[in-house]
Amino acid sequence: MVFWICNPIRKWCEYFLNQKHSFNPDKKVYTLCSLNQFFYLGAKIKDIIGIYLQYCFISSLSFLLTFVAELIFMLNRRKGPQITRPDSLILPEFEQYVLPNGVTVCEVDMGTQDIFKLEIVHRAGRSTEKVPLCSRAVSTLIKEGCAGLSSRDIAEKIDFYGASMKTGANMDFAYTTFYSMSRHAPELIPLIGDMYFLPDFPDHEIERFVSVNIEKLREELSKNEVISYRQITEEIFGAKHPYGYNSVEKDYHSLSRQSIIEHHQMFYGSDNAFIFLSGRLNNDIRKKVESCFGAEIKKSLPTQIPYCDLPVAGKNIRIHSRKEHQSAIKTGRRLFDKNHADNAGFFVLNTILGGYFGSRLMKSIREEKGFTYDIYSSIDQMLYDGCFYISTEAANEYVSPLLKELYHQMAVLQQEKVGLEELQMVKNYLLGNFMNMLDGPMNLGGFVKSMVTIGQSKYEFMDFVQKILDIQPSQILDLAQKYLKKEDMIEVVVTPD
Repeated sequence: MVFWICNPIRKWCEYFLNQKHSFNPDKKVYTLCSLNQFFYLGAKIKDIIGIYLQYCFISSLSFLLTFVAELIFMLNRRKGPQITRPDSLILPEFEQYVLPNGVTVCEVDMGTQDIFKLEIVHRAGRSTEKVPLCSRAVSTLIKEGCAGLSSRDIAEKIDFYGASMKTGANMDFAYTTFYSMSRHAPELIPLIGDMYFLPDFPDHEIERFVSVNIEKLREELSKNEVISYRQITEEIFGAKHPYGYNSVEKDYHSLSRQSIIEHHQMFYGSDNAFIFLSGRLNNDIRKKVESCFGAEIKKSLPTQIPYCDLPVAGKNIRIHSRKEHQSAIKTGRRLFDKNHADNAGFFVLNTILGGYFGSRLMKSIREEKGFTYDIYSSIDQMLYDGCFYISTEAANEYVSPLLKELYHQMAVLQQEKVGLEELQMVKNYLLGNFMNMLDGPMNLGGFVKSMVTIGQSKYEFMDFVQKILDIQPSQILDLAQKYLKKEDMIEVVVTPD
């Protein structure tokens, strides 16, 4: 307020002193021009004071009304807002069709931004390998040279158009994920087609792949957590099973260009391919996808389903390591794939036990007892099988009490029914996760991919969600008694010397 009053006075004084005022030496008074300026200043000061008083009145009145409203409609800060749960979850529509050569295409045509995602998936992962690590080698090297272009040429072209690409392979599938502006699709999709149909697999790129991955392997084997995971999966599935074998340096040195080419020829066929398009799509994208991926007919070798014949049985394994200061702990068992009848129920059971930050393991072992910073339970589900395990890291002196409490929490779930309030909270959490998974065209496209590649329809997913919403405490108790027996668990502890 002081600024409002003083600033105009300062401005008027500066103006007044800079004027060439008329002065009468006889009467020693300023002319009428100066008097008018003086009266003008007085009027301005009066207006400013009036505005200030009006502002003070309005502010006081506003404060008084706000105070009265808060007294009338006072919020209870100790009580959270009401949670509204939808009765069901509806999967947005997507289009699915087959190209002339047998390639399955799924479209999620949504969004307002001029971008799209192209995902190409083949059943060419670990479970199809004739030679260990071939699936990883092909998925990595497919972008390192094609149709006479070097890896640098491919990278520069993708970078020029502001696009991005990632390739990889997992237990069952090999994939390429590609993002670009929709208007650049005619220039870039043919390049992706050449990668798949005309790969070069140059010798120098294979040598680089081997050397880089051997260094990564050495780095990974310095972590107790990695050692424990490799050991427990080997114990669950077997050392020679695709889901259980662990890569070693010898496997990388045994890779040859011929074995890589054979894996590509056997499992990258049109009858073994899925294409997923999401984002803002147009006819140019569809035409390019069909011309590049829908013309050539290429048959794949039939996949032999890997079978794990190891029985579910408990075991205690201790491994000594000089790599780290903390012990890595894992305990788990063989489970089932996503099409199993108990999948939905065990999904809820796992979440209650250790599948989110408010889980029982997290509350007991981290928050109450302070044995570890992080502990969780997880389900790894592949195309043909699966496993369940609990994972954590802790100081050596806490290993025994931590394991005791871990099995105690599993026993409680086998002996007592889950409370309705806790069960409802877990259902709300899972439903919120599903809604996030379906939010936006890119997320929806990724979800459609995970559903279609295992042979499920949208109705099976909606049935899965409904089973989660309808599950009762008695069903959780039965599943815990069936799958959480201590005598069935394989326990692996990697401790530093």
